[in-house]
Amino acid sequence: PILARHIEGCDLMFGSHRDIALLLGRDFPGEGPERRRAAALAAFEHFPRLRYIATTTRHVRDADHNTLSARIDTQDEAVETGEVEITGIVDRIGTGDAFAGGVLAGLPHGLEEAARTGLALAALKHATPGDQSLTTRRELATFHEGGLDVRR
Repeated sequence: PILARHIEGCDLMFGSHRDIALLLGRDFPGEGPERRRAAALAAFEHFPRLRYIATTTRHVRDADHNTLSARIDTQDEAVETGEVEITGIVDRIGTGDAFAGGVLAGLPHGLEEAARTGLALAALKHATPGDQSLTTRRELATFHEGGLDVRR
């Protein structure tokens, strides 16, 4: 209830279908993208000011091997990236903040750019100890071009 009152004033939410289920006190049927879309639409209906919901999906293979993808929903569409393989993980702390920073930086350039930049910064952060992302613009551009391996 307290968190829901704060979200009422937001136009961007970082959260998953599980977070929305907790906020709205209900579950969402289906699997994968279908469930995420149903949850997003319910959130947009419940929080009329909300314009964007950004989230990541992580699959843990083992402690130092994960896959990660990003998704941004609006009332009218959903944009989802492909998965990136992340191996040799040094530190997961701060990856959510890196994702948020990338989404915020990319959003003025469109949903696809926001999702791609958020995913890239989150993926690259796994190679840096500590809670801050030290990724440079050059590293980000190289990652987007497919030339930078997340393993460092």
